[in-house]
Formats: sequence, C-alpha cells, structure tokens
Amino acid sequence: MAAIQETISKTKDILGYPMKRVEDPRLVTGEGNYLDDVKLPEMLYGAFVRSSYAHTKIKGIDTSALGRDSVALVLSGRDLKNVKNMPTTGNDGEKKDSPRPVLAFDEANYLGEAIALVVAQNQYAAEDAAELVQVNCEPLEVVEDFEKALEPISPRTHDYLPDNIAYHSKYEMGEVDKVFDQADQTISLRITNQRIAPLPMEPRGVVASYDVGYNSLTVWLSTQDPHGVRSLIADTLGLPENKVRVIAPDVGGGFGAKASLYPEEIAVASASMVLRRPVKWIETRSENLLSMTHGRGQNQYIEAAVSRDGRVNGLKIRIVSDCGAYNTSTGWMNPLSTMQLAPGQYDLLAFRSEVLHVFTNKVPQDSYRGAGRPEANYLIERTMDTIARRLKLDPVRLRASNYVRGDKFPFRTMTGQSYDSGDYERNLTEALRVSEYEKLRMMQRRARQEGKLFGIGVASWVDITGTGAQAPQTATVSITAAGQAIVAIGGEPQGQGHATSVVQIVAQVLGIDPAVIDVKYGDTNSLIYGFVTGGSSGSSGTGSAVFMSSIKIKRKMSQIAADMLQADEGELEFRDGKIFVEKDPKKWVSFSDVARTAYRPDKLPKGMEPTLFEYTAFAPPDFVYPFGAHVAAVEVDCETGVVKLLKYFAVDDCGSLINPLIVEGQVHGGVMQGIGQALLEQIVYSDSGQLLTATLADYLVPVAETLSHIEVGRTITPSGRNPLGVKGIGEGPTIVATTVVVNAVEDALSPLGVVVNRMPLAPDYILDLINESGKIVKPLPAVS
Repeated sequence: MAAIQETISKTKDILGYPMKRVEDPRLVTGEGNYLDDVKLPEMLYGAFVRSSYAHTKIKGIDTSALGRDSVALVLSGRDLKNVKNMPTTGNDGEKKDSPRPVLAFDEANYLGEAIALVVAQNQYAAEDAAELVQVNCEPLEVVEDFEKALEPISPRTHDYLPDNIAYHSKYEMGEVDKVFDQADQTISLRITNQRIAPLPMEPRGVVASYDVGYNSLTVWLSTQDPHGVRSLIADTLGLPENKVRVIAPDVGGGFGAKASLYPEEIAVASASMVLRRPVKWIETRSENLLSMTHGRGQNQYIEAAVSRDGRVNGLKIRIVSDCGAYNTSTGWMNPLSTMQLAPGQYDLLAFRSEVLHVFTNKVPQDSYRGAGRPEANYLIERTMDTIARRLKLDPVRLRASNYVRGDKFPFRTMTGQSYDSGDYERNLTEALRVSEYEKLRMMQRRARQEGKLFGIGVASWVDITGTGAQAPQTATVSITAAGQAIVAIGGEPQGQGHATSVVQIVAQVLGIDPAVIDVKYGDTNSLIYGFVTGGSSGSSGTGSAVFMSSIKIKRKMSQIAADMLQADEGELEFRDGKIFVEKDPKKWVSFSDVARTAYRPDKLPKGMEPTLFEYTAFAPPDFVYPFGAHVAAVEVDCETGVVKLLKYFAVDDCGSLINPLIVEGQVHGGVMQGIGQALLEQIVYSDSGQLLTATLADYLVPVAETLSHIEVGRTITPSGRNPLGVKGIGEGPTIVATTVVVNAVEDALSPLGVVVNRMPLAPDYILDLINESGKIVKPLPAVS
C-alpha cells in the first residue's frame, strides 16, 4: 500500500483540488433523470390501500365498488402466497424474528402498512380506485410508548411473541464494579433522542417490467443499493439472480432510508409479473412520512465514574430503542452501533452496556444518516457537558484531559473498535482557534451582563466508516481505443459527488484530462457486484477500488509505452495526456496512441492480452474512523423561547482529501440535518398510533435562514487502511451538530440551573424550562 501511495506523490496533483462537481451542470439545469422520469410503453400505474389503524385485524377486503374499465388488477396479501416474506432479522439468542408479509393480510401492525395494491391505466385512476377499496378491520390494542412496552402488563405488538423485546444484548469490558466503587463521584443522566423522518427530497418509487419470454425482471428503483436489492428481489420472488436487473436512475436523496428493500417494491414487481406489463408507483409526500422507515428513537440512561479532577474512568449505559413494528434486517444494528461508539474519543478504563430494541406499532426504525452513531455522540458528549457543569470544570479542558492520546493509535476501545489514526487534541485546538473560542466567551460575558441568554456549545465526534472486511467495494476502469476512460462503480450516489471524486482519482493516476473520463453507476448489469452507498464508505472503499484499477491500467500502458519508446517503464511519467520519459521529456508518446496500440495485438509486447480493462474488489483490513470538533454559539429569547443560531464552526478530520469542495458540501448538509433534529424535527404519534406529524406543516425541517453561515476548518490525519489515506465525511457533521447545538442551548440556560433532556428544542419546551426554573432573566451588574 505504501508503494501505491508513493504513486500519488509522483503525479501532478489534481487530488486535493477543489474541482467543481462534474454532475452539477446536468442536475441544476433540469437534465437529471429520476425515477418518475422513466416512461415505458403500455405502462400501468399503482396506488396502495393502507391501514387506517396502527394495529388491527383484517377481516376482509371489498373491491366491489371499483370500476373495472380502468382497473387492471387489485393485489392483496393472499394473492402473494408464493412470494416470500420481507427480509427481517431471523431468530438467535439476542434477536427475535417478526415475519413481515409484502402486503398485510391477517393483521396490520402500523398506521400506513400496505394492505392492497390497485393497478390502473393512469395514476389518477389508481388513486381514485384505491380510495374505493373497503377494508373490514377490527382494531387491536396499540403499543405506542416503547418504555411502557417493556412492562409485563403491556399489550404485545405481535401476539405470537412472549414480549415486546426485539433485540436484547449486554456487554462488559474492564473492572466495572471496581472502577465505580473507587470513583470520587458517579454522575447520572437520562436523555432522549427522538424519532425523526429521513425525508429525502425525492420520495420512494419503483417501475417494474417483466419479460415472460426471458423470465426476466427489470426494476427501476430509487435506491442506494442496486446490487443488494437485486439479490433480495430475486430471492423474495423466486427468480434466478441473473434474471433480475436493477437500474437506479438519479436518486434525489436517501440518507440511509433508501438502502433497504421495501414491501411496495416487491408488490409492484409482482403486479408486473401477473399483468406482463410495466407498472409504476411513485410515493406521495404524505405516504413518505407515513411509511418510509424512521430514524433515531432512543432513551438513554448513563452513569459515569468520575474523579474530582474530571477524569472519566468508567461508563455504564442502558439504551432503550424504538424498533417499530418489524425487526428489519438492519434496524437492530442502530442501537448496537450506539453502544459500540458510546466511548467516543475518550480513554475509558471500564464499560458496561445493555441494549433493548423494543417492538411498537409504528413504522419500522432503520438507517438514517449516521445510523446509531449520532445517538452515540449525543450520549457521550451530553454526558461530558453534564460532568463539566456538575463539577464546575471547563468543558474544553475536560474533553482534552480524557482524549485518547495521539501516541496510542491504533487504539482498541472498550467496545472493541480499532481506531486507525487520530490526533484529537490537535483537532480540538484548531477548532478553538477557528472559532476564536476565548472571544466567544467574552461575547457571552457581555451578553449576560445585558440580560441575554447567550450560550456556547462544544462537542467532539468520532465515526466508524467504510465497510471493514465485511464486504468489498468494486470498480472497473476501461480505456477506449480513442483514449477515453469509462469507469463503472458499485453503489448509487444521491448527491455526494461520487463522479467528481472518481474523475479526479483516474485523472491523477493516468495524467489525463478529466473531460475524457465518464463514470457509470446504478445498473447491476454494469458490474457483477456492488456494495451499498452508505456508511460514508464512498471515498475509502469505492475510491480505493477506482484507484487500484487505474494503477493496473497504468502498469499495462507503461509496458506498451516503454516498448514504443524503447525505454524503461519505471522511467515513465503520465501527465497532460502524454506518457514521457521523466529524464528526457522530449521523448514521449500520446496517451491516446498508447490506448490505440493496446487494441492492436500485432503491435503489443509478446504475450500481452489486448484491450485495456481492469476490475478491482477492494476489501480493507478494517474500518476507518474520522473525527472532529464543532463549536456553536446561540442566543435564546427569554420571552419567546426561540433559539437563534449565531455562529457555527466545524473542524473535521477525514484523512487525506480528494476534493475539499465536496468535503465542505458534505459538512454543510450534514450540519443542517443535525441542527434540524436539535431544534425542529420530531415524529409524533398519538396514544392510538395515529401520526400527528403527517405533513410538512407539522413536521418542521431546517430552511436557509435556520443557519446562514458555517465556518469550516480541518486537520488531516491520513488512514493507513486504504491506498488513498482517506476516511468518510458524509455522516460525521450530522453526528455532532445535534449535540453541539443542544450543549450550546443548555449553556445559554445555565444561569437558570435547568437541564435539557429532550429534543427538539422548540420554543414551547424552552419556555417551559425557563418558567419552571422560577428565575427571572435580568441584566447582571457590570464588572469593573
């Protein structure tokens, strides 16, 4: 790997350059091709009949009111007896399975669960017909509160299970009891990380077209994981995997929620197989809030064993997580990830955890930007602020004194994570410099003298990114006879800028113009295997696979060019579309001439295979762990409870940079989503399981004026676990932004002695805290 990294340093640096995104001209001029743009001959349209109850027996379905002229098919769960259930966890010692039919037919277990699919000649006819379908229901008791669901007297989400526990695990490392017995103080807190909606700009959608002659199914899908869902579709429908093709057009946001296979997608594919015609379904916004998987949803109980000087030696945590109605194949991993990253950047001596993932009658919980790690950051960084406040210690110094030291990397945490590289104290120091932290504290003192509630929040973060050794990331690089590059990658970007990063990597290695490089993705016929775009793995995984394929191309072209120039291939340099002898730049051959020669067997060195095509499946030895520190300044209006974000500073370390502009864009988007959870967003159900935040009038999201400016800085600590030295950045800013804003608001309210223990920090909640404090906000005496 060191030899490969040396190759980078010898080439003209386009890596690390803030090149404008090559995707953007097409997308911003309306030339993108999204799922709803797919139009096929004789295409039919679907609409779903959904449960109006959170928990109900289904006694029957009456379709007698439907006009049969425009309706082609009504599909119910009983019509899908030959179709497998949706993927769930299976049973083991820690997890309980919860069989999930494609269409509910005996019992619906959450509001909005699909019961029937109506297919008609156009979208309007399908929606009108779906409203005429009558479902005979017998409502059942609803499990809404996931804490109460643990009580023995609670009704059960699934009556075939003995309780509502979907996943239960315990873990311990170190001498926990001894560390807590010897602690000068034990500090406890309970905090809530509310359930929220991923809410991508483009809702879900699917087009399926079955070819009976070939027994083949083509599915256009708004997905992050074309290859993964291809395997699941084939297995669920009983088709050979090589007879299923998944095509992902441009995807307008996913955030993890489009990484899974949904029941609606199997139902639409089944309808196409029955009708032998293409069928399309596009989700409405209200359906999206109702039936797309949700994220977060945890209550966290923390005890910290602390010394008088603020040394945090031990941690005991209990996580209670809202599973929703079904234990999906990946949803249970969210609270597990929270446990695994709970130590954060800190060097603990002992750790104990209990994780409970609890069934409720709600839409299932699954991945959402960070997938358990934002909850971990909230857990540990809210704990650090609580310790600092109770011990009257500076929150910055408290963190610095507990960090894993730079000379300890690679570092094995109390939960078994192997942090690859880091310099946390240097990163925090840079964050303090960029934010002018001491000046902020002076501003705070002046504001408080004027009777203003001004707060400063600090939080550190660390994330687990990449695929580790669990799955490879794949890429092919081909060079045409005319000297243009075609690159195919696995996964499916949703706005991250993959094509730009890939172009920069290939241009760097091969010394060619970015304009002659074309990047393909989103079609399972282009690559034999691809891994989901998720877990901030694009740069470290896919980028490395592209880099290694490019290196293979370069080696072969070096042999050809050396033969053409009668030179030693080790003396050759690739730059500006030429391959030349480094010590004699006048001796050169064009890149395109070498490419053309590669397609002439009679011109090649003896024994060399013609053409230029290379494939790489890169499997890293372990995960990579980016990190950072953020600072925020807020002001709370004591009369309205409104929180105003005054300043925000993000200093992150994602290893070596491919494109700083893309990194900064990821930071901006991630920070805004994290702020959304802190201040605005919350999924709310009534006691009967009805969704009270079913529209964007009730479910609030950040807008441009929420935060006008983000100051971005960085430190660079390369990883040794991939040839580019990079780490992911797609989720880190979201992971920490929520926490740093809450820390800032609690700091603003600290003169009142209140504790912030839930989100969002809506004005009514803030006013309640102010009023319950019993203190009047007034100017402080001037300090001479």
